Amino acid sequence: MTEITPLLHTRHAGIPAEGPFQVDLLVRVQAPDAPEVQSAPRIPLHLAVVLDRSGSMSGGPLQEACRCAAAILDRMGPQDRLALVAYDDRVKLLRPCTPLNDKEETRQRLARLQTGGCTDLHQGWAAGVAELNKAHQSGVISRVLLLSDGQANAGITDPDELAKYCVEAQLAGVSTSTYGLGRDFGENLMTGMAKHGQGRSYFGESAEDLMDPFMEEFDLLSNLVARRLTVSLKTLPGIRVIQRNGYLPCGEGAWTLPDLPYQGEAWAIFRLEGQASDLTAWAADGTLALAQVEIQWQDPDGKPLALPSMPVRLPLLPSTDYSALPEDSLVARRLGEIRTAEFQEQAHRAAMEGDWARVQVLLDELKAISGDNSWSRSMVEELESLMEEGKRDVFTKELRFSSSMGSTRISAKDESDDFMMPTSSYLRRKPRQGKPKPSDLGDEPKL
Repeated sequence: MTEITPLLHTRHAGIPAEGPFQVDLLVRVQAPDAPEVQSAPRIPLHLAVVLDRSGSMSGGPLQEACRCAAAILDRMGPQDRLALVAYDDRVKLLRPCTPLNDKEETRQRLARLQTGGCTDLHQGWAAGVAELNKAHQSGVISRVLLLSDGQANAGITDPDELAKYCVEAQLAGVSTSTYGLGRDFGENLMTGMAKHGQGRSYFGESAEDLMDPFMEEFDLLSNLVARRLTVSLKTLPGIRVIQRNGYLPCGEGAWTLPDLPYQGEAWAIFRLEGQASDLTAWAADGTLALAQVEIQWQDPDGKPLALPSMPVRLPLLPSTDYSALPEDSLVARRLGEIRTAEFQEQAHRAAMEGDWARVQVLLDELKAISGDNSWSRSMVEELESLMEEGKRDVFTKELRFSSSMGSTRISAKDESDDFMMPTSSYLRRKPRQGKPKPSDLGDEPKL
């Protein structure tokens, strides 16, 4: 059985006995450390790499995209299966979802791939899903890795409709991660598909930059210990619950958190609001159990597991005593990251509307609220640098992807204030999402 450790924190260790109250609850779900010696084979991966081969990918971008696919191929083992799909306004199945006994032949197919016409992103994605559905079974991870450098301009193009299809696929066992390339792809569409498909969203300013996120994704998938992780809150009547991260609901009072890898921590902040005078009937010994927290997940073999229900119980305090309570520093820091992400999302919307005066105001506010969070400050510095260089298109995408990362990331369970501390690739806090540092990149695989 996977050992999952739950931790509950509130911003203040009490609530006022009279009047309205607001409780910020941090739920942390921690994975165990990776075993020094792997006693059993890792969970099998069924991956469908879906490559945009539209006309804009001609030359270097397509070649580098194929290098990314080759890197995935190199790291997959005999227990894994790989499908390769290329798409423009038509779909080309380069390889069905089968075991990897033809690596050299697959390399040659990638090397021969040529660009074509428009971008029917949905058709390419759907072909990848169909291949994975044929081979999907309990105890494997089935995921589409979708790459595009442009706007979906053929077939189904509506972001909400594409997100709906991603939900349907993940409920059937196939998740979706997206990789945006360059300056012209639709970031809202790509991040939306990944969010609703329970995957991850990445982007690279250049095709070469995509190698790092492809390897990060493979590392993450190879180290998962808990999937379909959900947190449920059952509260006293009259308490309003606000989910601050923006996680998707999966039932009444329940939300889906990211899949959890070794050494990682999935976390969520919930705001509980109510009137203390309305809840006195439930008070006992001067305390109030505001909510019960329930955590459920599936282990790598697909077995459903759950932890015992945990109460959120706080003392009722006179207003003067409540006002003197210190705040929990970790809850405050995570709230600060969510607030930073919210400002980034507002700035992204302003940038998409061309309101650059508003963008500058929000960027100044971001700088002010970053405080002593070195990671947030570093992100703001990168954004300012892009603005000074006049790279407004890249700046806009950085805002969108940084916002998503800041509010829904998996953290290291022993995370320190030093965001530059070396850690697993999937637990890094990058100051710039679209361009990794040279030290993050390994040797490029050859076709």
